Amino acid sequence: MNKIREDSTVKEIAEKFPVTRKIFDTYGIMCGGDSLPNKPISFFAKMHNVNPAILIEDLQKLIDGKEVENDEVSLIKPQTEHIYEFFIKTSIIIVLTTGCLYGASMLAYMAYKRSFLSVPWVLLETHGDTQVYGWVGLFIMGISFFALPRFWNSILYCTQLAYKSFFLMVAGITLSFVFKTLSYYSGVFILRIPVFIGLSLQAASIAIFIYVLCRTYFSSEKRDYEVYEGFILSSFLWFFFQAFAFAVLNFHYCIVNNSEIPEYFKDPIRHIQIVGFSCLVIIGIFTKTLPIFLGIQVPNKKNSAYVLYLLNFSIALRVISEFYTGYTHSFYGFFTAISCISGLLEAFGIFLFIYNLNLFDKRKLVQSKVKIPTGFRKYIRAALFWLFVSETSFLTFTIYETLAGEEVSHAFFGAYRHAIFVGFISMMIIGCASKMIPLSKGVKLYSQKLLNVTFFLIMLGCIFRVVTQPVSFHLNPQFYSMLGVSGFIEYAAIFFFSINVWRTLKSEREESAEQIISASAATNVYQLIKQYPQTLDILIGYGFKQLRNPVLRNTLARTISLGQAVQIVPVNLEDLLKDLNDSMKSGIK
Repeated sequence: MNKIREDSTVKEIAEKFPVTRKIFDTYGIMCGGDSLPNKPISFFAKMHNVNPAILIEDLQKLIDGKEVENDEVSLIKPQTEHIYEFFIKTSIIIVLTTGCLYGASMLAYMAYKRSFLSVPWVLLETHGDTQVYGWVGLFIMGISFFALPRFWNSILYCTQLAYKSFFLMVAGITLSFVFKTLSYYSGVFILRIPVFIGLSLQAASIAIFIYVLCRTYFSSEKRDYEVYEGFILSSFLWFFFQAFAFAVLNFHYCIVNNSEIPEYFKDPIRHIQIVGFSCLVIIGIFTKTLPIFLGIQVPNKKNSAYVLYLLNFSIALRVISEFYTGYTHSFYGFFTAISCISGLLEAFGIFLFIYNLNLFDKRKLVQSKVKIPTGFRKYIRAALFWLFVSETSFLTFTIYETLAGEEVSHAFFGAYRHAIFVGFISMMIIGCASKMIPLSKGVKLYSQKLLNVTFFLIMLGCIFRVVTQPVSFHLNPQFYSMLGVSGFIEYAAIFFFSINVWRTLKSEREESAEQIISASAATNVYQLIKQYPQTLDILIGYGFKQLRNPVLRNTLARTISLGQAVQIVPVNLEDLLKDLNDSMKSGIK
């Protein structure tokens, strides 16, 4: 029987009828390798929003000797490639409205009034929430849906669930933002219920997001654990924990207890959002990608593991100590000491991470003929600088509060949070987007000039904000005017960044390229394979198994040179070039 049934597995179909690999390759499945998905074809089709009957019909045509035309194959291509664009575009819309613009306007008002207490807490809190969930959260979720399956040499599990995660998060952000403000000003109790629903939707979105990525990981048959995966998993778990805790606390205090959530809950949750989620996931992604993109040695794995344990342990200690020192004065000295220890561990972990990147040690740069992307490097260096400044400040504040027995002023602590959120997190997001988004499209960044203008403005705005906030409060009120302007300078930076990203996402791939005469370190991998198909087997033989995946060949390979490729899979570049050139010569007719 040569008929395909709905309960036939991908593995048995591809092994029994090798011709069907042509269609399976459309989905990025490693049908050329040793591992084949042992899943029913019906499940596989539904997972990619494809009608099982259509997929089976096209497979049956190939088996019966009826060649499927290219346009027919393209019709059943999975719709997972551009899911991340929904997340990224929405995150940009949010940061340009309720995020950066909203925050800049409130900051200007506080500067005008010369008081950080002139704006109601609810407006500041809703602004912070949209920045965390909308700007950082949606962006990281989108990048994760794009990058992680490629890291694992797999395809994204269940497109429909990924879309549900997106819509639930957007709905949750909207409900929380609108009704938290309305309930505060109106005092109407019933308006608090949509806030709880919104927070619950956010927690559900994160749970689905984590589930999709976990299923993607376990379906990839990748079993070699890497440290960056520990950072990413722990950051996602912290993200879900804080969203779930915030929903439960909101239900108890704002609905059942009819009061606001106390600060001794809000502060630990905000620390989880900034350090536990945002910082950990950025550290994880860049532990994996920076050696490839910047031409540096891979960070020491043991040091990376120490950073992972130190940061997670310090976050747990910080959350416990901040809660107990705010909730009760019993054992106050003990939990103050715990808070100090957590600050020391966090600072040591961050400093070890920066040191372990080898970014500032020219002796540890990988020697190759590949031009290093200076624009991207500039953002990374600046982000790490702000991370060092913010963490040094946080350590100083922790030691001061332990010894003096009093909290530092809101002006100092607000400057610290801005340094880490805008200086490190947002700077890393912009730098990541300038590299990842062109990579995903297989195109160049729309404008390098806009990227440089964005860098100048965000650095200027961040410096103004971080410096003038404590100075205007403690030393000279005249600096309030500079403080008020800083938010709009940063908004201009985000605006130019948004234009750059939006135009890049609309760019079309440029297929024209010069004829490759001989392979060198600067030779583009995609163009090499396209012009000399026989080189694909050589690259796979050297360990570049990712190139079996046509999705990766069509995205990652477009922006990677051979010199950068040998940083992903460490092989002797000279031997690789010799074999490639020999193959190219033998293949010329």
